[in-house]
Amino acid sequence: MRELISMFSDHESRDELGLGRIRDTFGDLLFPGSSTQHTRARYLLIVPWCIQHAARRRTRDEARELDRIERRVIVVLRDAGETEGLIGRTDPAGVTTLPSAVYRSALRWHGIDRGVGPEVADDPTEELSRRAVQRWPATLPQPPSGFPDGLTRLRLSPAEASWLRDQLLLSAPDSLLAHLLRAGNRPNRSSTTPWQDPATRNAPPQIAGDLAHARHFSTCMYGAVLLYNLLLAEDCVRHGFNGVDPAAYQDRLVKWADTTTTLRGWDPSAMWYRLIDVNPRIAADAGARRFVNAWAKAVLNGRAGGAAVDKDMRALVAGREFAMKGSQSRLGNSRRLETWTGASGTGRMVFRWPQVRRMVIDIHDGLEARDAAATG
Repeated sequence: MRELISMFSDHESRDELGLGRIRDTFGDLLFPGSSTQHTRARYLLIVPWCIQHAARRRTRDEARELDRIERRVIVVLRDAGETEGLIGRTDPAGVTTLPSAVYRSALRWHGIDRGVGPEVADDPTEELSRRAVQRWPATLPQPPSGFPDGLTRLRLSPAEASWLRDQLLLSAPDSLLAHLLRAGNRPNRSSTTPWQDPATRNAPPQIAGDLAHARHFSTCMYGAVLLYNLLLAEDCVRHGFNGVDPAAYQDRLVKWADTTTTLRGWDPSAMWYRLIDVNPRIAADAGARRFVNAWAKAVLNGRAGGAAVDKDMRALVAGREFAMKGSQSRLGNSRRLETWTGASGTGRMVFRWPQVRRMVIDIHDGLEARDAAATG
């Protein structure tokens, strides 16, 4: 439960103005198969190993056996001191979202878990055997000896890193993820956004264009989020609540306005074309598109510097929150304002970059260990 609460309290995960579908589509476009819950790349192997191990036990309740093995893996890794990115490290017995759930979609996306195959034989034993073979690639690396107790690290071996890199390149060849996995494109561990990382500067034109749209969307809509928080702070003052000083958000809006010079020449219509091609449901989300277009128009017309006092921009943000939440809106609602913590979704959208960066670095670490051994 603590891990679930942490996920929803993450500044990027909160979606106060209904931009989540657009944000997530950018994430899928740049980093297919990724998630804000992902922590380490070796889980893409650990989960299949756990599922295979549970299947070999042939118990009546395979789901319960898988649950037991996954929790045992947590304990073994924690006891070995491998805690960075370890899911459930604080409470192995109490964690509710286990790696098999966290990485399920990624395993399917990248073709590592191909699901249960069709019925292929009359003999149930033969059918079970063939299905097990069909579900996982024949080349899937083997677990360490004595698994799960023999699993003592989250670092990838050179062979595992090489296999994962090839698998991800095959499943998402034209993505920024694939670009980062190629030799010479190791991300910087301290970079905070994908567009600031040196490894993305030599991306191919299509990928560079996608990344530019992501950057511009993030920069543009960050102002709307800050203005929303300013409106909340002002409301708190009017109701006599001990909230955040509105001046803090006014200052942040001024600094944000200075960054909007990077938006010159940006064409949001080209962004929509690209996003709808990836996720057609965005075309039906007329409310979100109207809001983004109206906000972007005001910003591109040079009104960002006065956003804090611009009546139309303030009304646009307030109207969007009401359209999203109705009676649950915070603005003008003293009962809801009392529960405001002083910041709602105030992190810039970076499209899962911290999680992707960690996963990609894991793979580069494994590959570099192989190269160092070869040259040594």
